[in-house]
Amino acid sequence: MRKIPALIVVAGLLATLTACSTSSAPGSAGCTTPASGDASSVVSASGSVGEAPTKVTIPTPINTRHTQVSTLVQGDGQTLTDGTPALIKFAVYSGETGKAVQPYAAAAAPVTVGATAGGPLVDALECAQVGSRIAVAVKVSDLSSTTAKKDDKSGPAYIAVIDVVRAFLPKADGALQFGVNNMPAVVTAANGAPGISIPDVAAPKTEKVQLVRKGNGAKLTAKSTAVAQFTAVDWAAEPTVQGSTWVNGDAATTIDLSSDKIPSTVRKALIGQRVGSQVMIVIPPTAESGSTSTLVYVFDLLGSL
Repeated sequence: MRKIPALIVVAGLLATLTACSTSSAPGSAGCTTPASGDASSVVSASGSVGEAPTKVTIPTPINTRHTQVSTLVQGDGQTLTDGTPALIKFAVYSGETGKAVQPYAAAAAPVTVGATAGGPLVDALECAQVGSRIAVAVKVSDLSSTTAKKDDKSGPAYIAVIDVVRAFLPKADGALQFGVNNMPAVVTAANGAPGISIPDVAAPKTEKVQLVRKGNGAKLTAKSTAVAQFTAVDWAAEPTVQGSTWVNGDAATTIDLSSDKIPSTVRKALIGQRVGSQVMIVIPPTAESGSTSTLVYVFDLLGSL
């Protein structure tokens, strides 16, 4: 995908949330729970969710043919469905020795459920609820290689204990607003990905901001770090996608609105907007943008850190 300098200025400085993907829990619409099994159900972990387990018991050795998931603590918060950005804390252990190979970190890791560039540990989050702690058994060969052909043979496992500590919107859910004459039209797919239609008029000479969907969540401030998805296209009869989190791994991203590394046009347009909103920004060529084309950005504001 071609990326012009203006996109690099914005997207290259964003901390991209880790991507992930996925097998239906009764009563959990829109998601499919990975299967449990003997490899994951024998694991136990004591202590509070969101804090390092005080004791993890793993009867070794543990082998598995495929990824297995068991719920150790059932949360009652938001359910993670396809496209949901979330924050998790986790530790990984050897199924052969029971020893930690990746210790539990104090800082939560950002992930996006259902994204294309993922792995089996985050696949396991499908249908989990915020406040849950899950045990995941994944074959070492499946976790260690993204290119090796998967097989159904039993092999040594890694065991992960994962806490789901927070989740955000999978897409902007605000109320649709009336369109504006001579401005691009936005139509969204079922998953929230925007399609942008450019009108047959000259591009505006000044910056334009249009609220496509009006959310009712928390208001973003100059100190906020926004969780967002975005698409950028050039203003042309046949617009070219200059970049998109929706198609480039499907991973949400974070935007530090306190950073002067974020273009002032973007910062000003997003500060004061509410979570759940979809915001369109039209940016003519400027020295700050570093572009010779007028760019159209559409941001879905999914949360705030």
